[in-house]
Amino acid sequence: MGVVLAQDFLQTPEKYVIPPFCVVAGDDAFLRFETIKTLRGYVLGNGDADFSFTRLDGATVTFADVVRETSMIGLFGAGKRIVLVEQADSFMSQNKEDLEAYIDEPSALGILVLQLNSFPSNLRLYKKTNDKGLILNVKPLPRKDVVPWTLAWSSKRLNATLTKESAEILVELLGDELGVLEQEIRRLALLTKDGKIGVELVKAQVGSQRQRKVWDLIDVALNGQTAEALRQLDKLLASGEAPIAILAQIAATLRKMAAVAELFAEVEHGKPPMSIGAALDKVGVPPFVKAKTSEQIKKLGSQRARALIKNLLQADLDMKGASRSDPRAILERFVVQISHPQMKPFESVR
Repeated sequence: MGVVLAQDFLQTPEKYVIPPFCVVAGDDAFLRFETIKTLRGYVLGNGDADFSFTRLDGATVTFADVVRETSMIGLFGAGKRIVLVEQADSFMSQNKEDLEAYIDEPSALGILVLQLNSFPSNLRLYKKTNDKGLILNVKPLPRKDVVPWTLAWSSKRLNATLTKESAEILVELLGDELGVLEQEIRRLALLTKDGKIGVELVKAQVGSQRQRKVWDLIDVALNGQTAEALRQLDKLLASGEAPIAILAQIAATLRKMAAVAELFAEVEHGKPPMSIGAALDKVGVPPFVKAKTSEQIKKLGSQRARALIKNLLQADLDMKGASRSDPRAILERFVVQISHPQMKPFESVR
């Protein structure tokens, strides 16, 4: 079967034949959850699926346990089963040869699914899975694909309709975390009579309240008012905002600033001069936030702006599991970092 992108599988699972051995590989939590849920529903249906679906912990399960589960006859229906080994990276590493042999002679009764954060393409197991099994890629979407995904997902799964412009503004305000976007689209759809989510609704419900609070937080942080920035962050968290959602909103603004700083760095190396307005247009800052973003770039300064991408990436990775720190602590540390004049990178806690 080969490699299939999660977004393609989620849109049309009926296009795919599910082989006895599958891998769900990647670290996007939303895509992983939806892919496994869709796979389960597609193979088992909704009737007696609970009796034919088994979850195993990859940190503790043995290969013998897995084989036994895949060979059991289902109590209901046609007898087909799905056995999911969660967090199976260490299980895969310890049982690569057994798994390679299993792919050649899989159980006829069950479908074995490994959930992996990483599945290197240079492994022999990867090549055998690519040839005889199915790899469902649940890595985060590239930024350019988030708006098309938002439009398609809203229409097919959420009974909501967005225009391209309203989807672009929503992503600009909230960032590219798919789970955050889905929750917000569900909320906005409830505010309409027909599920049509237009630009004005997005601006009024998302931009006017939530983003202003984030902009205020960024403003005081860039002014070096660390204590006030942390106080405002505490208020956002107390209101029920998830740390990863707040980071996504901050990142949506700071990525644009970093991109503008890079453009001006190119000017310093002999490229034609560019106004800040032209730079904002080039990196895709929407017209309704250009003035505010321009002010914040001036406060940020070129040195801190150029360091943003690396620090944003580290905070994002730590939030998604690269660090054992609490998500709130990761976010607080990042706010302290961007308020520092030198913007020195911090060492994440492993």
